[in-house]
Amino acid sequence: MSLARWEPFTELRRMREEMDRLFQDFWRMPVITPTVSEVLSPAVDMYEKDDHIVIKAELPGLRTEDVEVTATEDSISLRGEFKKEEEVKDEGYLRRERRYGRFYRMIPMPVAIKADNVKATFKNGVLEITAPKAEETKAKEKKVPIQS
Repeated sequence: MSLARWEPFTELRRMREEMDRLFQDFWRMPVITPTVSEVLSPAVDMYEKDDHIVIKAELPGLRTEDVEVTATEDSISLRGEFKKEEEVKDEGYLRRERRYGRFYRMIPMPVAIKADNVKATFKNGVLEITAPKAEETKAKEKKVPIQS
């Protein structure tokens, strides 16, 4: 084993190269931004009761005519449009956080539902959907003999 002369600037240069590599890798990481559909999709809560499923969707500023609900035995779809209420032509916007545009959201059901009996109410900007569960066919159980 041979002795090598210690040079502090060599260590500093190595540390700098490692930091440069770290920052280059950081800036190459993909930026995760929400898509337009994710921004416009309404926030929903879904919970299950004994004989039905309840979905509550936040739709502030919308009217009943602006929302459409469709149901199948395995999903419920919400679609509608947030409309632009006013337009200011003389002023330039610095920031606009109010949303407008069409939205669509399909919510898969955890169990089969009766699509014909789904009910929806809209009150104070909250859409509440009640979907009764479909009658489950009882699984037939048969004991299988094990041969040795």
